[in-house]
Amino acid sequence: MRKANKTLRAMGYTAPVALILALATPAMGHEPTDENLWLAKAEETAWANRYGECWKSKTGPGNLDPCRVVAAVPQEVTVHLNFKFNKHNVPEDVINKEEIAKINDYIDQLRATPEEELVTVVGHTDTVGREESNLVLGQRRAEAVRNYIIGQGYQNVEAESRGESDLAVQTGDNVEEWMNRRVELRKTIL
Repeated sequence: MRKANKTLRAMGYTAPVALILALATPAMGHEPTDENLWLAKAEETAWANRYGECWKSKTGPGNLDPCRVVAAVPQEVTVHLNFKFNKHNVPEDVINKEEIAKINDYIDQLRATPEEELVTVVGHTDTVGREESNLVLGQRRAEAVRNYIIGQGYQNVEAESRGESDLAVQTGDNVEEWMNRRVELRKTIL
């Protein structure tokens, strides 16, 4: 009986040691891996792991692609395109061509998002001329901007006109006001 107790006691001491060795053996035969570490080459740069997860880290491999950080796209952008009198072509009839850069920036922001979005181009005019004529002119301008956006490769675009009915600056009838001659771009997630 005494010999059996010694055997059991010895097994009690050796079993945990054997278990530790058994669990450690697979790790001892392999090179250490930094598969779960990510490195940003520059401060505040994000990187993606092989699962498409985006991480920031100061240690890890430097051969991962940068994450595309998607900036929020504004719900609405107002572009003050000063068209030549009674004209509507983009960019030919636009006097302040620097405003076209706002449209291009908006298109780039939309392309960077994973969502599919519909852009509604709303054309506005000032109060010079008849209300019906301004409604038609606002539609032509909105369609010209829509066609410009489609020409830049963004297809989900529709056009509508408010004419002189939704003024940015309240004026009387037949008053020229360049702030009212504008195009608004509004997005809707499909």
